[in-house]
Amino acid sequence: MIKKIALFSLTLTALLSAAQERNLKNIKKLTFGGDNAEAYFSPDGKNLTLQVTNKQFGVACDQIYSLDLTKSISGFQDLQLVSTGKGRTTCSYFMPDGKHIIYASTHGADHACPAPPKPKDGKYLWAIYPEFDIYMADKTGTIVKQLTNTPGYDAEAVVSPDGKKIAFTSIRSGDLEIYTMDIDGSNVKQVTFGLGYDGGCFFSHDSKKLVFRSSRPKTPEAIKDYKDLLAENLVAPTEMEIYTCNIDGSDLKQITHLGKANWAPFFHPSDKKIIFSSNHHAVKGYDFQLYMINIDGTGLKQITWESEFNAFPMFSLDGKKLVFSSNRQGAPRETNVFIADWVDTDEAEDVQTTNMKKHISYLASDKLEGRLTGSKGEKLAADYLEKEFKKLGLKPYDNTFVQPFTYMYRTNPHDTISKGDAITGHNVVAYLDNGAKNTIVLGAHYDHLGFNEHNNSTKANSKGEIHNGADDNASGVAGVLELARMYSQNSTKENVNFVFALFSGEEDGLMGSKHLAATLKDKVPHVSAMINMDMIGRLDEKKSLVVGGTGTSPLFPDVIEKNKPAGFSITQETGGVGPSDHTSFYLKDIPVLFFFTGTHNDYHKPSDDEEKINYYGITNIIGYVARVVNELATQETIAFTKTKINAEKKVPKYKVTLGIMPDYAEHGDGLHVDGVTENRPAQVAGIKEGDIITKIGDCTIKEVYGYMDCLAKINTGETKIVTFIREGKTMTVNVTF
Repeated sequence: MIKKIALFSLTLTALLSAAQERNLKNIKKLTFGGDNAEAYFSPDGKNLTLQVTNKQFGVACDQIYSLDLTKSISGFQDLQLVSTGKGRTTCSYFMPDGKHIIYASTHGADHACPAPPKPKDGKYLWAIYPEFDIYMADKTGTIVKQLTNTPGYDAEAVVSPDGKKIAFTSIRSGDLEIYTMDIDGSNVKQVTFGLGYDGGCFFSHDSKKLVFRSSRPKTPEAIKDYKDLLAENLVAPTEMEIYTCNIDGSDLKQITHLGKANWAPFFHPSDKKIIFSSNHHAVKGYDFQLYMINIDGTGLKQITWESEFNAFPMFSLDGKKLVFSSNRQGAPRETNVFIADWVDTDEAEDVQTTNMKKHISYLASDKLEGRLTGSKGEKLAADYLEKEFKKLGLKPYDNTFVQPFTYMYRTNPHDTISKGDAITGHNVVAYLDNGAKNTIVLGAHYDHLGFNEHNNSTKANSKGEIHNGADDNASGVAGVLELARMYSQNSTKENVNFVFALFSGEEDGLMGSKHLAATLKDKVPHVSAMINMDMIGRLDEKKSLVVGGTGTSPLFPDVIEKNKPAGFSITQETGGVGPSDHTSFYLKDIPVLFFFTGTHNDYHKPSDDEEKINYYGITNIIGYVARVVNELATQETIAFTKTKINAEKKVPKYKVTLGIMPDYAEHGDGLHVDGVTENRPAQVAGIKEGDIITKIGDCTIKEVYGYMDCLAKINTGETKIVTFIREGKTMTVNVTF
């Protein structure tokens, strides 16, 4: 990212979210009010069994019902009671004949509903009722067999697709473990043995494996908490991961490593993927979405987008339908059952994290010596990028992939007389011709600071040190390469052409993008938009992402909002002018978007290395960009708008620096400090990362331009009182500029 300062100037509805749920078609609501969950298909896919609480109809706590999918469904009256209507039930499942259902119930011990657990020390808790035993009933509700009769919890029973086994969770060993038994209840065998809650299991379609959720506490404190709660017949289901194993317990594997609550897993019909519910993405609050993941733990993909609760997914045996529970389309606190046609999407369109790690690792390696424009390292990088484009079968832009350009650059900042040195840089540009009317440019710069020959480092005395620029901007380059792979290798012919542009000379003043923008409109069909990715590799804990340029087209704000990844905090900034290559295209009246995860302590330092990249973040951001591009590709036109920031606000000239890296998002309460440069005035005075600067002297600061206005009034050598907020407290320091 070029070293300049610039200002980057909700609700999801069913209509907006539906466009993103590409695997789900013809979503239909099956229940209407109350709390309805854990709906599972009969073997022939014509019926469901589910648990229902609906006080309006006298169902005080969970009871088991069946639902005939071949008939018209309009309300509670279409449900057929299967359980006794006494006690509390859970986890029903069809037997192989489709005529009997197994479920767990407390009615054998007490006909009253057992009291639900109350939160303890602020923890959300599940009750492990010791009265639960597993029963088998016919569809009229007549119990034909009790399958378990041991002290303590026996529940969560499911049947293998081959009809030979039942798997369930039991506390008979003293811990919550998974067991199997033959279909008649005999031959009980323990499957799991690790301390923790192992439960909610399901069989693979070939009946050879189990997938389940597990808490598996590791630390002494977590183990104690788990055991203490279990002694009270409680578990805290807030930290669970997905595991698989063979039905005899062998080949145990942890599939997810996401943190928080990952649960309700079910095998995709291929048995090569797992669908599950998770809130790992949520920064705060209650938000569960369905995700898909490969059985080797790769390829995490979000499936649902609407509402804040989606769980209990199950595929029909033929794989054509998915049933799940959700809070969508209902009153507050309602959970209803939904059914949808399942559509397997093109796997070529799934973002591959391994590809991005490969690209970033090479581009940010010492071998490329920091990729300074015009250097040997830049040439090595350009060769690599050209080869990657050729592998994808893309066409060169304007006859060749590599586009040289020359500019004059003064490496001595005090030289105001000479024209500087001539530098030749090399853009690497590819073209995907879909024969469409419009063209979208996807761009990022690949140059960086080299050995700090051009004095752009934020680390003092760093000449001779390699500045690898993993985030700035190998991250954005990897994003462009991955999008190029997705759009060139998928089975869809988008209604738009693509230019994949990788710029050099950005760090010296947007030189490469200026060169391309000057000729672009003459070389390719109508350019409807340019999307720039610069520094997208360091997503923070709050999952904060700035999207700039949203004011350059009236289409952009809604498109950005409705396509955002779950849990992300998106700051939309309207300005078309910013500290990166999209500016060059905005100045040619092209609508632009700019994706940016923010500066950090390693910005423009030798420490901006590959191992610090947040690959979860960059994977989600590239998926986000792809969703935005897919929607823009359907537009006949994308209107261009001049932004107020560009038209009305000029950057003031200033003679001094404070030596900080600002948070470019507009917070309104001052300038948020993202990082502090060593041995510069701010660091010397004691200002730290995370501080919020509100005043310099008597000059008030609310955002980046206010900060620049204040600096413009100060001369070298002056001392001013700088006011800032740290951890909620207002503080002051004397700063000599």
